[in-house]
Amino acid sequence: MREKLHSGMRKDYGILFVLLMILCLGGCAPKHSSYSEFKEIGENGWVKSEACEFVPQCADSLSKCDVDVALCFSQGYEHRNMSVVVDFVKGDSLVNRKVVDCVLTDANGNWLVSGFGVMYQVRLGVLTGVKPMDFDKLQVWQGLDCDTLKNVERVGVFVEKTQQ
Repeated sequence: MREKLHSGMRKDYGILFVLLMILCLGGCAPKHSSYSEFKEIGENGWVKSEACEFVPQCADSLSKCDVDVALCFSQGYEHRNMSVVVDFVKGDSLVNRKVVDCVLTDANGNWLVSGFGVMYQVRLGVLTGVKPMDFDKLQVWQGLDCDTLKNVERVGVFVEKTQQ
């Protein structure tokens, strides 16, 4: 009986050892080479004078990356297009500014971007081949000629290693 008990305990320790090894090896795995984050826009809308600010954390700051912006809209969005201004900021200095425009609906109001139910999303390419060490943060501003955009639900940023 005692031998069976010790034999069962050895199996348990063996399984525990294997699990610990897997965890240790997982810690040695390479870090992600991409960053993504979304910010919620309040129910009062996206005010032109307020930027969504992102501070990307990239494991490899020397590799070149592509920067995209994603926008999520509800069905009640009233404009056919969208314009965003993306500022690349290092310290207190603006080092680059990109304006990206996108047509969202046709002349009849039919959505040209992907969606599910009453929500629609578009992902816009902003800049390719930029080094994350060249900027500390990204500021995304709405760029249309209105003070407040209604029915923009979320704004997101993707910073991903450039595919060679």
